[in-house]
Amino acid sequence: MEKSNFGKVPIVNSLRRTNKRGELLNIVLVHIVLVGLIFAVFILATAGRINGRDVKQQVLEKEIALLIDAAESGMEFGIQKVMINGKINNIEIKEGRVYVTVEGLAAIKGYPYFSKYSVSVRSEGNKFIISVR
Repeated sequence: MEKSNFGKVPIVNSLRRTNKRGELLNIVLVHIVLVGLIFAVFILATAGRINGRDVKQQVLEKEIALLIDAAESGMEFGIQKVMINGKINNIEIKEGRVYVTVEGLAAIKGYPYFSKYSVSVRSEGNKFIISVR
């Protein structure tokens, strides 16, 4: 009597297809290239964001707020209008927050400062003078 193969599924050994070193190396190289491409896209996407005006603006707001926090009554300090973080168009201090306009980008949220003294800003020539009274 003959044995029937009806209903039996032949088992395909996947290792037989990939046990060649060349094929395994190709698969690994493809994965390395794909991961590298994803990583490169991520780096390029964040590189533009790091140099953006809004980041420069946030840094300036935070620096000024920290200067105000550390200042005592009677102190004044100046901030150049043109500096490494960009050209500062305006500095406003209102409702306990510092707002900085950098290269035409208007401030939206500002950065809070905590001072028990009165703080004011005036423009003199090529710098802003912040007074703590």
